[in-house]
Amino acid sequence: MNLQCLALPGIAAADEYEAFTEPYRRIQVSSSEMGVITELKAREGAEVREGQVLAQLDDALLRKTLDVSRAAKDAIGGKTAAEAEVVIREQQVQSYRRLFTQGNATPRELERAENDHRQALARLQSVTEELSVRALEYQRVICQLEQRRILAPSDGVVVALAKEVGEFLSPTDPVLLQLVQLDRLKAVFSVPLRRIDMLSEGQSVVVRVGGSRVTVYGTLEYISPVATAESGTVRVRVVLPNEKREIRSGVVCWLDLEASVRTNQSNARISDAPVILSPALR
Repeated sequence: MNLQCLALPGIAAADEYEAFTEPYRRIQVSSSEMGVITELKAREGAEVREGQVLAQLDDALLRKTLDVSRAAKDAIGGKTAAEAEVVIREQQVQSYRRLFTQGNATPRELERAENDHRQALARLQSVTEELSVRALEYQRVICQLEQRRILAPSDGVVVALAKEVGEFLSPTDPVLLQLVQLDRLKAVFSVPLRRIDMLSEGQSVVVRVGGSRVTVYGTLEYISPVATAESGTVRVRVVLPNEKREIRSGVVCWLDLEASVRTNQSNARISDAPVILSPALR
């Protein structure tokens, strides 16, 4: 997508439709957790990247909980004792089986030894499962700690802070800041219904931006399938490239319909023209 800055003097043509540039995305960054903000790592006007830490909530209690969970996860004394008991009960079963074969042990004694062995195995299984649950509890606390950090959901620019360090984020007031995406802008135009057939989604369009009417080539991203009955117009969303931040959000712009149609017709003629190879390439 190319952006050309060509200052075109003069007034708007009759077949132009006015709108204002807007950020492509506007995000109210919120917290899924409630708590006091202990650290704020973003300021108004700062550019942030997706996944960057924007703020930290108080996590002192969770860190203590993590220490307890780690100790419980690493406590293996019960498992060691259960494993030792399984070994002892297995040896007893083997001993009673030899005695039973020799006629020196009754069937009841052998059955009792085998039951004791099965119970020891069950206790070992119970201890092993308990350790698995403790490991999962430990991982859950780690996830809860990660949620105490508020991350940027996408690349963008911070334009407004709703909270400061020391303030409380609650379920009824969870918004921390407002983030906007400015590497692309959008403009929503109202095009008359009688002219909408001249446009199609994905085509290149000509937009004049600002008082100097700079020409920008954008992409028609969306055409509403529903017309506004009162005005007889259809909402059309155009995306404008803005990697270098040359276009300011909130600036008046016009969709030049005739120039857009001519541009697409010219591109179609170029793409449909036959390719003539030079003699050297034949």
